[in-house]
Amino acid sequence: MKKWQGSGTTLVLCDFDGTVSVKDTVNRLLRSHISDPQWRYHVKRYLRGDIGSKAVYEALAPLMRMTRLDFERFVLEHSELDPYFPQFLEWSRNSNIDVKIVSDGFDETIKTLFGKHGISGLDIISNSLVIEDSGKIEIRSEHCNPGCQVCGTCKLRALRNFRRQYDKIVLIGDGESDRHAASEADMVLALGDLFLYCAANGIPAIRINGFHEVPLMLTRDIEAVAFDLDGTLIDSIDAIAEAFNYMFNELGYPIMTVQEVLRKTSVSLIDFVKSHLRPEHSELGIKVFRDYYDTIFLDKTSMIPGALETLIKLNGSLKQGIVSNKRGRYARILANHLGFAHKMKTILGAEDGFKAKPAADMFLEFVRSVSAKAENTIYVGDAPIDIQGAKAAGIDTYAVAGPFFSAEELALHQPRRVLNHISELPAALAPVISSKSDKKK
Repeated sequence: MKKWQGSGTTLVLCDFDGTVSVKDTVNRLLRSHISDPQWRYHVKRYLRGDIGSKAVYEALAPLMRMTRLDFERFVLEHSELDPYFPQFLEWSRNSNIDVKIVSDGFDETIKTLFGKHGISGLDIISNSLVIEDSGKIEIRSEHCNPGCQVCGTCKLRALRNFRRQYDKIVLIGDGESDRHAASEADMVLALGDLFLYCAANGIPAIRINGFHEVPLMLTRDIEAVAFDLDGTLIDSIDAIAEAFNYMFNELGYPIMTVQEVLRKTSVSLIDFVKSHLRPEHSELGIKVFRDYYDTIFLDKTSMIPGALETLIKLNGSLKQGIVSNKRGRYARILANHLGFAHKMKTILGAEDGFKAKPAADMFLEFVRSVSAKAENTIYVGDAPIDIQGAKAAGIDTYAVAGPFFSAEELALHQPRRVLNHISELPAALAPVISSKSDKKK
């Protein structure tokens, strides 16, 4: 494999352990080649946050013993390349996108695994592992930040060093050593805990399961977007809570707080009533709710701040619609009342002949009705049930954090992205990089 020529305007920085190599080998490598029990003391200090990786490497290296043959056997036995990484490299080369490895692990681990798979020509920014003929080990952290010297390899420093050379820098990683670089990357493709960290800290990130998803996630042209209604585009919780509590009071049940109602009403009305009323009260409860709700829902429902502006900004550039567990009749009336019905190609709700979320039925009907492909469709919602329903239909969700479901809580349900506000949606729907922008002329 030839060396990248550095002529692209986009750089992808790839973590190694847990990312390019699906197994994290660093801890096992260290522990497998130390017999002195002192290592536990240093590792405990690291786990407590008292020291960083640079200091723990410096403490453990003198305790290690390992021959070159021992090392190579270890790497080939315990490391495993993401099977799609070579295809990703080929795609990157054809797209004139530069790729570099940035790791807080060891250069020799990376080179050995790459050698097994015939991969060469990539710049590797990592700690250097030196194996002496005597079996003694030295770990050199030549890419640490001299100002703090916490991490053996400062990925943030590496990113900043490349900033002037590239228009856009994408980070692909999975763990703690990627966090600081994630804060300044133009986009993060996150595996594992890094996605949760990015969501909790408001860092734009796309969740991936491996390198087979990277080309699509970077260049995808979204053709359709479906919206949840309550809590995503409209604020209807006061009307819903008031109607439910009226129903509870009429039938002799204890009332709920607004927060309790919101966290439980992402299901359909029928499912909610089945869960909270005795069977003999279900039919009457639905009638009491609807009769009361009909008298208040128009006056007590408003747009989520920024939602209408977001729809205006999208300006019909995508096929748009509503997929809601609200009764379809109410959804259509509210969309007309609040002035955005004309922006929707279809508005689907409960009792329109489809099973409610988390079933896939309404989502599948949406993509059919707008002639879109599921893989090029995004669902925008604010609750775990939205993520579950879209996933059942093979559709990615962009989950919008709000007062009742936090960004971190939503991230645990594995949407494709987590947004802090609906106003972030137009930018999030655009490709991270144009499929044509970095092509060689």
